[in-house]
Amino acid sequence: MKRKPNIATVAEHAGVAVSTVSRYLNDRHVSQKARAEIAKVIERLGFTRSSTARNLSLGRHGCIGVVVDSSQDPWFTRLLGGIETELSKRDSSLMLASTELSGTYDPGIVFEWIRERRVDGLIIAKSQRRDRPLIRRAVDAQIPAVLVAPDEAFHGVQLVRCDNRGAGVVVANYLVQLGHTRIAFAGGPRHSIDSKHRLEGLRKGLQKHRISLDPTWVFSCGSYEAAAGDAFARQFFEATLNLTAIVFANDALASGFMRVAHQRKTRIPEDLSIVGFDGLPEDDLLWPALTSVAQPMLEMGSAACRWLFEAIDSPGRLQTIEFPMLLTVRESTAAAPVRVRAIASSAS
Repeated sequence: MKRKPNIATVAEHAGVAVSTVSRYLNDRHVSQKARAEIAKVIERLGFTRSSTARNLSLGRHGCIGVVVDSSQDPWFTRLLGGIETELSKRDSSLMLASTELSGTYDPGIVFEWIRERRVDGLIIAKSQRRDRPLIRRAVDAQIPAVLVAPDEAFHGVQLVRCDNRGAGVVVANYLVQLGHTRIAFAGGPRHSIDSKHRLEGLRKGLQKHRISLDPTWVFSCGSYEAAAGDAFARQFFEATLNLTAIVFANDALASGFMRVAHQRKTRIPEDLSIVGFDGLPEDDLLWPALTSVAQPMLEMGSAACRWLFEAIDSPGRLQTIEFPMLLTVRESTAAAPVRVRAIASSAS
C-alpha cells in the first residue's frame, strides 16, 4: 500500500528543509525559487495537508465558540445558518453554548472554554449587560470575539449590528404616509440599547414630519418575550388611549400584544396598526401577518464568522459593521382610520 506523502516527503523531493515547507503552507516568507519548487512537488505528489496538522502548527484548536442565551430562539437559528455557511469553507468546527440552558443565566461553560483556551475565538449573539465579565475575560485572555447585535456598549471586540436608528426613521416615514399621527412605542428592558436606538429613530423620523411622540405613549415591557407583550396588552387595554398605531421593539412583543388584542375584539389593522422589529419567519404565520423591519440574520452570521477568522489571523483589528434593515409590509398595518376612536377593553 502506497504511503500518503507528508511534509517530510515534500521537503525531500523539493530539496528544501521541512521548516521551509511548513512556512510555505502557513503563508509565511519563502523565497520565490523555493515557493515554485514546493508548489510543483505538492501537485506532483498529490499532497494534502490535514486540518489538524495545520491547526497544531499554528497553535490553534480548529474550533470556534458560539454563545447565545438560548439556541432555540428563531432569531438565532437564522444567524447560526449564516455562521455555518461561512464555516463550511474553513478547516474549523463549532462549539455551541446556551447561557440559559437550565432556565437561569449560567455562562460557566464559556468561562471554561476561555480558561482552557479550547476555542480560537468567540461569536457572542445578543450580548447583554450581564455578559460584561465574560467578554472582559475573553479580551484579557486575548481570545478574539465578535459580538452580534449587542444590547449593551462593549469595547475591545468586533461588532456586527444593525442600523436601528435608521430603521426607526423608516418606520416613522411609513406610518406617516399611511396617515398615522397618534403613534405609541413599546420597548423591551429600559436599559436595552436596541430599544433606545429604535425609539430615537422613530422619534427623529416623526419630528421630520412635525409630529411629536407623546412621552406618555412610550412604554417599557420589561423584557423582549412574547409573555411581556401579553402582559403589556392587558395593562394597555385597561386605559383609554386615542392611538392608531403601536411600534414594538421586537416581533415577539408584538405577537404577544396581538393575541390579547384579538381577545379584546380590537381589530388589527382597522382599529390599530402594529409594527415589529426583527423580521422573523413566524411573522407570516400571525393573523394578521406582522409588518416588521427585518434584520438580515443570515448575512450577519456570515459576516461575524468571516470577521472572527480575520481577527484570529490578524489580532488587534477592531471593526464595526452596521447592516441596514428592510421594512416588510404585511397585513398588520393599514391607513389610519378617518375617525379615531379610543382603544380600550371591549371584553364583556
